[in-house]
Amino acid sequence: MDPGEGPVQRFAVALRELRQSAGNPTYRALAKRAHYSATALAQAAAGDRLPTLAVAVAYARACDGDPEEWTARWRSAVAELDAAAPPATGAPDQVGDRPPYLGLAAYGPDDADLFCGRDRLVADLTDRLARHRFVAVVGPSGSGKSSLLRAGLLPAWCANEDLRTVVITPGAHPMRELADNPVAPGADSLLIVDQFEEVFSLCADESERETFIRALLAVAGKVGGRTWVVIGLRADFYAHCARVPELVAALQDAQLLVGPMTPEELSVAVTEPAARAGLMVEKTLVATIIAEAASRPAVLPFVSHALWETWRRRRGAGLFLAGYEAAGGLDGALAQSADRVFGELDEEHRRAVRRILLRLTALGDGTEDTRRRVPRAELGDDAVTAHVLERLAAARLVTIGEETVEIAHEALIRGWPTLRDWLAADRESLRAHRRLTGAATDWATHGEDDAFLYWGSLLAGWADRDTESLNGTERGFLAASLARQNRDHARRRRRLRVTIGSLVTGLVTVSLLAVLAGVQTVTANAQRDLAVASSLAAQSRAVLATQPDLANLLALAGLGHSVTAQTVASAQAALSAPMHVARPLIGHSGAVTAVGYSPDGGTVATGGDDGTVRLWTAGPTAALTQGSAVTAIAFTRDGRLLATGGVDGAVRLWDATTHQPLGTLTGRAAVNAVAFHPDGTAIATGHADGAVRLWDTRTSLSLPVPVGHDGPVNAVTFDRTGLILATGGDDNTARLWNTSTGRTTILSGHTGEVFAVALSPDGTTLVTGSADGTARIWDATTHEFRASLVGHTRVVRAVAFGADGRTVVTGSWDGTARIWDTITHQPLATLAGHTDEVLAVGTSPDGTTVVTGSRDGTARRWDTRTSRSVATLGGHTGYVDAVAFSPDGRTVATGSRDGTVRLWDTARHGQLAVLDARAGFVFTVAFSPDGTTLATGHKDGRIRLWDTSTRHQKATLTGHTDGVASVAFSPDGQLLASASTDGTARLWDLATRRASAVLTGHTGWVDAVDFSPDGSTASTASTDGTVRLWDSDAGSTIVTLAPRTGHLNAVAFSPDGRTLAIAPADGTTQLWDIAARRVASVLTGHTAEVNAVAFSPDGQTIATSSRDGTTRLWDRDRGRTIVGLTGHVGWVTAVAFSPDGRTLATTSWDHTARLTPTPDTWPAELCRRAGRNLTDGEWAYHVGSEPYRRLCPELPSGQGADPTAPALTYPDLWPSAGG
Repeated sequence: MDPGEGPVQRFAVALRELRQSAGNPTYRALAKRAHYSATALAQAAAGDRLPTLAVAVAYARACDGDPEEWTARWRSAVAELDAAAPPATGAPDQVGDRPPYLGLAAYGPDDADLFCGRDRLVADLTDRLARHRFVAVVGPSGSGKSSLLRAGLLPAWCANEDLRTVVITPGAHPMRELADNPVAPGADSLLIVDQFEEVFSLCADESERETFIRALLAVAGKVGGRTWVVIGLRADFYAHCARVPELVAALQDAQLLVGPMTPEELSVAVTEPAARAGLMVEKTLVATIIAEAASRPAVLPFVSHALWETWRRRRGAGLFLAGYEAAGGLDGALAQSADRVFGELDEEHRRAVRRILLRLTALGDGTEDTRRRVPRAELGDDAVTAHVLERLAAARLVTIGEETVEIAHEALIRGWPTLRDWLAADRESLRAHRRLTGAATDWATHGEDDAFLYWGSLLAGWADRDTESLNGTERGFLAASLARQNRDHARRRRRLRVTIGSLVTGLVTVSLLAVLAGVQTVTANAQRDLAVASSLAAQSRAVLATQPDLANLLALAGLGHSVTAQTVASAQAALSAPMHVARPLIGHSGAVTAVGYSPDGGTVATGGDDGTVRLWTAGPTAALTQGSAVTAIAFTRDGRLLATGGVDGAVRLWDATTHQPLGTLTGRAAVNAVAFHPDGTAIATGHADGAVRLWDTRTSLSLPVPVGHDGPVNAVTFDRTGLILATGGDDNTARLWNTSTGRTTILSGHTGEVFAVALSPDGTTLVTGSADGTARIWDATTHEFRASLVGHTRVVRAVAFGADGRTVVTGSWDGTARIWDTITHQPLATLAGHTDEVLAVGTSPDGTTVVTGSRDGTARRWDTRTSRSVATLGGHTGYVDAVAFSPDGRTVATGSRDGTVRLWDTARHGQLAVLDARAGFVFTVAFSPDGTTLATGHKDGRIRLWDTSTRHQKATLTGHTDGVASVAFSPDGQLLASASTDGTARLWDLATRRASAVLTGHTGWVDAVDFSPDGSTASTASTDGTVRLWDSDAGSTIVTLAPRTGHLNAVAFSPDGRTLAIAPADGTTQLWDIAARRVASVLTGHTAEVNAVAFSPDGQTIATSSRDGTTRLWDRDRGRTIVGLTGHVGWVTAVAFSPDGRTLATTSWDHTARLTPTPDTWPAELCRRAGRNLTDGEWAYHVGSEPYRRLCPELPSGQGADPTAPALTYPDLWPSAGG
């Protein structure tokens, strides 16, 4: 490349020279340091187009370059490009100032003349509305839903002048939006709710959310009504709709899926708007855009923005490929625009860009991040903010309304690496900031009422956070919260574990010193560990969606450095994420190059560069010696024989049962592939010299097969009949050879070597994997190309069909394997866990597992079903108030205000049964000690007894005159205690099913009841502020305890019977010494009332669930919090330990229950999910300079790390017996 060609080429040459000065590391090695893919880094130095600033700086940093110097170089190249670009000089009478493309902005009714290529979709939507009055338009972000609704549907329907139209976006308060934009009664009306996902991402009030949804359904469903409702919904929020049963029913037949444009539609969308503006689009540019956009989801905003930037660089009345490439192309235009704006600002204004864009982003929880519409006043009214907003709006990166500001499209969040990096680094702080913004807004809206202020741990959480990004309302809120807490501190009985200082120098930075008993200073090591832990937690959350195995390890490393709210939250997030768990198969001393399953699935065979074949079964592992690096493995269909190929040209035959060698077939060149004929009498082999040979397994004689590849043959496979032999070679082709006629069919299309071939079980479909980074699907009968599987970023080295032929697995040098749907051609899962290239894949006969082999020296056996260690049990449609484990721990029961009890499998997390007595709210559930009976308490005052084996109701206990709030079985199972809002408790004889005693004396509701471990005593807690202990035989009061803290919500005996835990209204939990009749200790930390309390089976740990949305685990003897658990988004109403003490069940007003492993199990569980240790490079990048340690003691050190490295030790996550 001539370095004098232009600024892009000169910049690329400089990058390559920098790499050479750094010792010419491979791009794979650079990728590990830069945290960008090897492909992205290689393209940065290719000179085709200018890389984004983020990639350029990462490249430089990975080569030990100076980031500031390379930032300046990049800006100079951008300036030179802009100066060299011809001005926008379209003739005034032909081309006006109105651009034909809108960039990231959605098309509106006024842009209908520019909205092209979607005629078919508009017609489909109109047809749906002719048959349904409620329609959902569903598609991924970037598919064009908003433009379809506003610029497609509205103009089509507005031809009817009598039709009233209303368009709203829900925002944080959808009912307010609906009230401000009413539908005209009695008139034909069309109500469009764009960005409907905001009811889930921005509306925090569940009641308002459900009211809004039901209001939409009501207006659309009104008999004789004249209103049509259309909602636009992002596809990743589709599952959220299941929370509202009426919405599920409405969506059954009335939805329109918005997919990618066809090439023809995209061509129209590119050329027609330009033509209407008097512009011509170069054919090469159209073809380039279509090729770059092919098979890519959510690409339309990137296309539109790239075209807008190309229009800005137009020459005369034409748009040309040169202008498109100067703009950065499809992948780079958006990032280049943002980088240009950012790079032209000084440091103060750059900080404002970061502050503003982070405020304008709503963080996803199981979904992608979304834009957040905010009032203009929330961003501040200073000159710096105003200037930044003006620059961002001019670049079409944000949209400024009359009173609001928002990011122009979520594509900016996905497409600008700098913003993604900010979000990853600040994620936990941003979540806290979002909560603060909501609380401060509520406080201001309600006249600065003290009831809305922070206090306790919520206020303490802002102790060490940076407050520079806070606005005036938020700062005032924190100041008022601090002042209120200081005023109240002297009057409150709670013992705070922190002391509050003063606000500092106008920024109102809340200063908090955590004073722990016996600790006077914080050592430098502790400070370092805390900083590292915080960084690891943030990095774990950042990579969770794309690298779940790494996220689990980083969360574990964070816990190993310090147990903080941030590291606990990152561990919970990692354990909650769905992932495909893999069991590592470790034994080879080099790359694992070949894998295969025996036909019965009982054996996995792996071959490696170390010259061995290993057979993995439920028993001991067997090792077979090949004599040279193993390249291929195959079993006969009956599983009796195993063939292995090597680089020495030999194919060895083995008895798959006895593991004894049976013979050797010797070829002239290295064996690249082997396959058995279905009847086992022949073996096909592909060789490095371009030969394909067919061997007779009985005589060991071979015949050449005239397939005709020009170069090495990399893959061979038979169809199920043995009639067709498929091959793939270095000549970029796959070939089908008919063994009967000898005819060969050549399949061309790949642009790189074909490394892998596989035929579907029914023989009708062929899949090929290539060095061009794609897999292709072909019709094996007609030989027609069907589809490309695009997603891997490097060579596709291996392919295999699933047992049913509906899925195909690909393995790539990008370090991942992917599972694809062969019908839709969409990826179903990514298996990420290897730390180097994936070289081989295989699928089990039952379809439940996939085995992969990698250059990292391991094979991994993946479960194709996703699993979560923290499970959310969703299905209830009302508040969930009760939870209980069966005595064997295999079942958990939940009770809800939707009137049902649901039984769940604790292992698989699936629903087993729904028990519906049709009796209204279910407030309480309990299993009998023998597990045969489930008792449920209802709002109608009745207790229902269910047979757990038949799941039928077997008895009803009547007597209470109001709701039954709590039930408990005696340890011997003979009595049932119940507590009721009628002010009484009752003891029931389960043999006679009659009340043996009515316990009276409380003067308020009785909310909780429990038995002592020996069954002699029952305890009750009441809203009258007292706890009473009762003789369970006599039914008489033994003693009354008066905590004097207002109403009481919960009571529980410890397993040793010596302690009674009581939850009063002040947010604390009191532990009473029963013998001494006094408070032994108080557990302080929740910021709202505690709803429920439970002891672990060994009595050493106490769990409390609170209206603050958290569950806390406490060390009983030390009276300190072990961890605080989050995850629910409403009151946490109930809590229970599993019988083995290893799982915690919680329920919430968010309509869900959660099963969470107890913290002592987290290290082992995170290791099980990760299936490996950090590599040496990962440790250096994420942890830093401290010596390498194994996070998972049972697993070997990661790739490149010291195999004798010690294991990391973890702080106490669980109290031991005796404290």
